Amino acid sequence: MPEIDTREPARAIGGMQGSREASALHCRRGRHTLKRRFSRSHHTLALDLWLDMTAQTPRWKLRQEEVDGWRELARQLDLHPIVARTLARRGWHDPDRAKKFLNPSLAHMHDPFSMAGMERAVDVVVETLEADGSIAIHGDYDVDGITSTSLLYDFFETLDADIDYLIPHRIEDGYGLSPETVRAIAEDSPDLLITADCGVTAEREIEIAREEGMRVVVVDHHSVTDDLPKAEAVLDPHREACDFPFEGLSAVGLAFNLAVAIRSGLREQGAFEPGDEPDLRHLLDLVALGTVADLVPLVEENRIFVTFGLELMDSDPRPGLRALISEACDGDDEITAQAISYKLAPRLNAAGRIDDASMCVELLTTSDARRASQIASRLETLNDERREMQRALVDEATEQAQRQVEEGARVIVVDGEGWHEGLLGIVAGRLADAFHRPSIALRREDDHAQGSARSIDGVDIVDLFETVDDLLEEYGGHAAAAGLELAPEAIPELHRRLDESLESQLERGELPNPTIDIEESVQLGELEESFIHDLHRLRPFGQSHPEPVFMCQNTRSRDSKIVGTNHLRADFSDGSAELGGIGFSMGDDLELLDERVSVAFVPRYTYFRGRGRLEMHLRDLCPASETDARLEKERS
Repeated sequence: MPEIDTREPARAIGGMQGSREASALHCRRGRHTLKRRFSRSHHTLALDLWLDMTAQTPRWKLRQEEVDGWRELARQLDLHPIVARTLARRGWHDPDRAKKFLNPSLAHMHDPFSMAGMERAVDVVVETLEADGSIAIHGDYDVDGITSTSLLYDFFETLDADIDYLIPHRIEDGYGLSPETVRAIAEDSPDLLITADCGVTAEREIEIAREEGMRVVVVDHHSVTDDLPKAEAVLDPHREACDFPFEGLSAVGLAFNLAVAIRSGLREQGAFEPGDEPDLRHLLDLVALGTVADLVPLVEENRIFVTFGLELMDSDPRPGLRALISEACDGDDEITAQAISYKLAPRLNAAGRIDDASMCVELLTTSDARRASQIASRLETLNDERREMQRALVDEATEQAQRQVEEGARVIVVDGEGWHEGLLGIVAGRLADAFHRPSIALRREDDHAQGSARSIDGVDIVDLFETVDDLLEEYGGHAAAAGLELAPEAIPELHRRLDESLESQLERGELPNPTIDIEESVQLGELEESFIHDLHRLRPFGQSHPEPVFMCQNTRSRDSKIVGTNHLRADFSDGSAELGGIGFSMGDDLELLDERVSVAFVPRYTYFRGRGRLEMHLRDLCPASETDARLEKERS
């Protein structure tokens, strides 16, 4: 396939029309070229090391089976008993609230104007539109930033606004607003700058924007500092004294609320002729995509957005999503939250990690199916390149990590010269998963080292960094993930002191065991058609509302075998019924099936060549005789 120039705009835009040379937005001045490619690794060690190097066996945390109110839920909402108990355990005891949860409606959205700053933001935008002013959007290079930018761009295009955007380049521009990207935007003299998924801590950069003659509206969902930037309006549900009832919105969810509020403001101004008011439901596919990818809680408004967005992606996807789905998903795949997480989002993120994420905004906003297909194909290529680079980095990092674990390290710190900074978070996450230890991956370059950290349940990585802040030039994040910068010569001391700090924090110096949360113990005969139908009513699953894992005890297996690349397939029977199961990357557990086993699994209705069937997606196996020792019982 010929190389695609991803800088080429899909079409002329509002009053910012012109050639690529004339615009500092939308079309990048430079493009990042991979200076070398890693050859495909034949073997990635991480999974094997999880089995061979760690003595910690996952605990099965079984929640209390009997909970109050589930019988009334089952009766009033006509739910299968297992599903009613699951719903009740998750806090939906009241039938009226549970009904609202099971039947999301856009009418249940909170009032956007209850958010601090919203009224002012709408006034500024409406004033700009009425004056035929120009608007620029500065997004971020991850999926939430890409979809936030795409949503606002799409919305303003329906209003025939003079609109353009800039997505920073991870390597050339860094994260968030920078003085350079703000000044690049200022070259086109827009009247209004809207930030998308960034800006809430960018005091200096927003001051520069104001000095350049731009008004600024911040749309961000990250934690706020004591001093907000001096923008015209700051939309962030984490703001102090913000009355918006839900803090868990992603940036794209905030952007959708802003669009709803702007439409309301324009309606009050009499801006729409009868029948011309824009239907914002067509934006919900973008909201679902960014919301799921950003791992915000899939409850309340986010559940509403994702439910309707997934329906739209399934029934009538925009050209860019249709092309992306065609590249990423098998023909039988249903578009679920899991499909976004594991298939669509990684391809969009690949552009931001190793190339230029601006192409993703073009993909999601173009009406040209041919152009969409070209960009989706380019993303597929980039994702393949990302995977190859990732394999090489993970192998190199795993060798370092293995030595550290053998020496008793509780924290893993790996580093290398020239490691691609866009992949450091992935590498740290893989090591944390494989070795069940907080893990840090660092890129060394001259007199500077920077990287990403990923932690495990029970260890707050930011709290850990606070114990060594004298060694760090900069750090930030949250309990599970963070970024850091330091001098390369400080890396050994950082590792030593982090290990000491963690040891002093742990009970008896032992790392917490990995756990698998089990919803309840079931018999396979209970998993009839009505169970699956009702379980599907709990979807979409995601952050804060995970897909339930069940346990079946004391099963026999038959026809067990390894398929594909080390996947375990077998049929399981507990005397009440027989059900097929697949355990991805669980081939090393084949020998366990010589005896009776207990199975932790997710029930899935899957399709292959147009035919559907219920099967167990295995999470773990354990000899039946060891089940009681494996279990931890937790009261709801």
